[in-house]
Amino acid sequence: MKTQRNVWWHCLVIAVSMLVLWPLFKRGFYVSDDGEWMVIRLSAFYQSLAEGQFPVRFLGRLNYSYGYPVANFLYPGFLYIGSILRLLGFSFVGAVKIILASSVIGAALFLFASLRRSFSRASSFVGTFSFLTAPYLAFDIYTRGSVGEILAFAAAAMTMWTIEGGFLLIFPLSIAFLIVSHNSLALLFVMFFTLYLTLSRRWVWFGYLVLGAGLSAFFWIPALLERDLVKFSLLTISQPRQYFLTLNNLTLVGLPFIVGLIVYLLSRRRKYFSSRGIYTGGFFIGLFLASPWSEVLWNMDIFLTLFQFPFRMLALVLLSGPWLVASSVEYLKSSRNKLVGVYVILGVVSLVPILGSVAYVDRPEGYYTTNEATTTVKDEYMPRWVGAMSSERNSNRIEIFQGRGTIEQRIVNTQRVDVDLTLEENSIIALNTIYYPGWGVTVDGHPAPLDWRNDRGLMRVAVPKGSHHFVAEFRETPERFVADSVTLASIILYSVFVVRRRLTRKRTI
Repeated sequence: MKTQRNVWWHCLVIAVSMLVLWPLFKRGFYVSDDGEWMVIRLSAFYQSLAEGQFPVRFLGRLNYSYGYPVANFLYPGFLYIGSILRLLGFSFVGAVKIILASSVIGAALFLFASLRRSFSRASSFVGTFSFLTAPYLAFDIYTRGSVGEILAFAAAAMTMWTIEGGFLLIFPLSIAFLIVSHNSLALLFVMFFTLYLTLSRRWVWFGYLVLGAGLSAFFWIPALLERDLVKFSLLTISQPRQYFLTLNNLTLVGLPFIVGLIVYLLSRRRKYFSSRGIYTGGFFIGLFLASPWSEVLWNMDIFLTLFQFPFRMLALVLLSGPWLVASSVEYLKSSRNKLVGVYVILGVVSLVPILGSVAYVDRPEGYYTTNEATTTVKDEYMPRWVGAMSSERNSNRIEIFQGRGTIEQRIVNTQRVDVDLTLEENSIIALNTIYYPGWGVTVDGHPAPLDWRNDRGLMRVAVPKGSHHFVAEFRETPERFVADSVTLASIILYSVFVVRRRLTRKRTI
């Protein structure tokens, strides 16, 4: 009977999720800041993966087919998931929609399960309802189109569930999932959960936290080691004053969260809320960091570089707010029904303005699979040695820049150029791809020096007169290989832990 009740409550959570997700079921794709760019990036990522690059770091189709190493730096989680969905037959637009929908539903279910560790089913449901109807969630989906952030909510809620439920073996997987979901939110949530584990003195969990970091090392180690190779730190991506939480946009927080906060502040028994004080603290920290009161922090270059937008801190509010709401429902038992009604009405009212303004476009698949933009705001992951940006593509991926001869193609794609050269004189061969560490060239099986000292950072190779077998290919650097090895070693270590745990359980039985 208990299991049956839980199933019904989970079904109810999924049903309520449709309140925020129903626009995804319309034909086409919605208009947002980044949403369609994420579809384009996914299609380019899938192309590089299909052409043999793994892990995928350099998207050869982007930047007018001159290549762009964006996947080496920005959250590849949704790109790998989307590529699997594409292999299963879904369109790129469909894959992104599935990721968004499953992330919201997954986050809601994990959040409900976490709340159930401390509250009744009804209170946990209302807390989850406040998350699903939070305007910032809908704003993140339909206005910003931030696929990575929505995926990070699911990963963060999963991590919360592992901590609240004591699922130590699942914890490393959730941490790894979180790290590859979104750069900034991963840092924010990992700091938050680290604080939680410290305050609750769960010292054993830190070893598994490190293991989770090891599982995702293939991504974050190269991203950190190579950050000075690109222009990101030289550019100002956002002006923080334009993105603070003010009275004009305070409704982004969500009316249920505000009511829960008021109940907390007026409560005479605040100790009742302190059983999960970390979430109350997280709520206030998130509000503070999203408000102009924290401007001194946003004036620090490192803080601005890591998090970029003040309203991004509302993610912490979104994760912590449901605990305040659930606590208030439990606390005001005598007025529970009225309070639940208030929360439901306010939640629906909060969503209406954002969902009512969603606009759509219906483009053919080719629009996304042939688009060659960089998919980032200011081309901030362009290598520093690229001075002049390209404005149109070159139809030839390889050509004779100086000299005379012919080129016979064997394999030519965005990751590998394999050709036979017949040169009438000493020549310079131009690869119409920007150089980035990992690219290498062999002539007749021997490494050949690359020259990319030109305004556009394109690769050029001096080749002597005669017939030659010329191969250019993008591969892992030694540093990236070490990072990949850390991930592989972490997978093996994690597998050992799982097997040992199962064997221990069998012996005790």
